[in-house]
Amino acid sequence: MVGLAMAAACGSGGMRSLPSTALLQHDWAEIEQQARGTTVSFAMWAGEDARNRFYQGPVTQTLRERFGIELRIVPLTAVADVINRLLNEKRAGRDGAGAVDLIWLNGENFRTARQGDLLWGPFADRLPNIVHFDAQVRLRDFGTPTEGYEAPVESAQFVFAYDSTRIAEPPPTLAALRAWIEAHPGRFTYPAIPDFTGSAFIRHVLYHAGGEPPVAFVNGFDEGRYARASTRAIAWLREIKPFLWRQGETYPATPADLDRLFVNGEVDFSMNYRPTFAAEKIARGEFPTSTRTFGLQEGTIFNYSFLAVPFNAANPAGALTVTNYFLSPEHAIARSRMLGGLFPQRLEGLTPDARAAVDALAPDPATLPLDWLEAHRIPEGDAEYLIRFEKDWQRRVLR
Repeated sequence: MVGLAMAAACGSGGMRSLPSTALLQHDWAEIEQQARGTTVSFAMWAGEDARNRFYQGPVTQTLRERFGIELRIVPLTAVADVINRLLNEKRAGRDGAGAVDLIWLNGENFRTARQGDLLWGPFADRLPNIVHFDAQVRLRDFGTPTEGYEAPVESAQFVFAYDSTRIAEPPPTLAALRAWIEAHPGRFTYPAIPDFTGSAFIRHVLYHAGGEPPVAFVNGFDEGRYARASTRAIAWLREIKPFLWRQGETYPATPADLDRLFVNGEVDFSMNYRPTFAAEKIARGEFPTSTRTFGLQEGTIFNYSFLAVPFNAANPAGALTVTNYFLSPEHAIARSRMLGGLFPQRLEGLTPDARAAVDALAPDPATLPLDWLEAHRIPEGDAEYLIRFEKDWQRRVLR
């Protein structure tokens, strides 16, 4: 079996224990065997009670029973917190066994981690269950090449929610949405940036009102393209501001705050990065049964969340084993049952039992059909567009 290799280092740190990528050369059975009897510290966003219960309950139990692994959740209010911690550890030369073995991340956090050389790998192609994900999914994360340093696990796609008893036909395009907002003052708002749902909404404005095709934002940042598109998009957002809830003087801080405004009848739309969120809230009695979802005909933003291993992980073998389980159809089906969300994997290659279980995840009337969602996907742009546009919104729209 392969343990942690010792690497010599200069300076006051002396000899430091570094996770060796030689582990990746061993058979998968050996990696799983090395992981048995260990603890894996998993840093994940903990802002949703149902998600916390799922990972702390049935997921932890399955990993314990099947692999002999204890899963320790490291709750995060923001994924950037653990990335900043790793940056500080890297700068301080603390390359020894870190406190986190596995991180849930994507987007600008992954880009920061790669720029800071904070991740261990590349490992993704060594995971047996990576075959269940389309190869194209693994190539880029918000425009940043993944290069095997993270593995896709969950998919998300942006949708709006409305009450069909109040609105018969929701606006199908961004231009129609603007016309609706201006015709119904005070009945629309979106979460304040940097909330990720609010950020997704304003990126739709950047992509669809900026005068550039959405695919142009994917392959690297272009200063001229950003200047042209952001000028138009900021103007769009500033021009609707007087027609927003409370005249745009304040915004809901979170999607949960927006949901409350929607349920209380103060606004007519909510929004979320999970296409099934309305059906889930109906089932819990939080949304009226007449709630439905819709998306923009020009396209709605689609992305994946990923898993990565920190550069100083104490237990890379355990992290790989847990990641591979999280990429399994079994886990994806259980997660979809418990938390909602779309099944993120390729249907080709599933066993008959797994395919039957996926088919049994019957669509709800409040959820858009899978074929509509797939036909209207647009990829996330390069993370630099997100970072720049969020700052410009705060400077030129909020203030």
